[in-house]
Amino acid sequence: MDKARQEKRIVDAALKVFSTKGYAETRMADIAREAGMSYGLVYHYYENKEKLFDAIVEDWWAGFYRELESLKESLVSTDEKIVGIIYYLLGVYEDKPDQISIFVTEVSRGFVYHAHSKGKSKFNRLFDLCREILEEGQKNGSLRTDIHARYLAYVLLGSIDTFLSVMVLGGEKMTPSRKRRISQGITKVFLEGAVRKNNE
Repeated sequence: MDKARQEKRIVDAALKVFSTKGYAETRMADIAREAGMSYGLVYHYYENKEKLFDAIVEDWWAGFYRELESLKESLVSTDEKIVGIIYYLLGVYEDKPDQISIFVTEVSRGFVYHAHSKGKSKFNRLFDLCREILEEGQKNGSLRTDIHARYLAYVLLGSIDTFLSVMVLGGEKMTPSRKRRISQGITKVFLEGAVRKNNE
């Protein structure tokens, strides 16, 4: 089996174990067992548990950043870009629930990750990309301007995070119909609270 396949096999196993047991309780031996590989072979590809966890989290951030950059450069309306952010995150939960589970429990709410300078910079870039998308909406007149775009980013991302957290912690599955209902609900509440008023 080639290197890429071996690494994918290890990462897939790690996603499952991290999401089930949590980072602190997971051992490399647990991941090796889940992957059906020898303990030594897992260490051959990943130096330790931290390096493996970092690889998983880096992959998560890279995908999210790519999506936000693509939406930012897109010519679609601000409303459609907001829906795009929501659909991307809900779609990841639908396709890779373990990845979202790790993000919610270990990254978004993980004190150690937040306290680390690397973690802070990752979240700052996320908020900056989202802020830039919403600032464009303020400039083109579709979003109200009396609330700072960064605060709007917190509200939008926070509402998505809340829905995902409830589903992850409740062990609920994402379905196409549920994804549609959640997206419509968040979009409606967010836009009706952020839309530019005529007297502004």
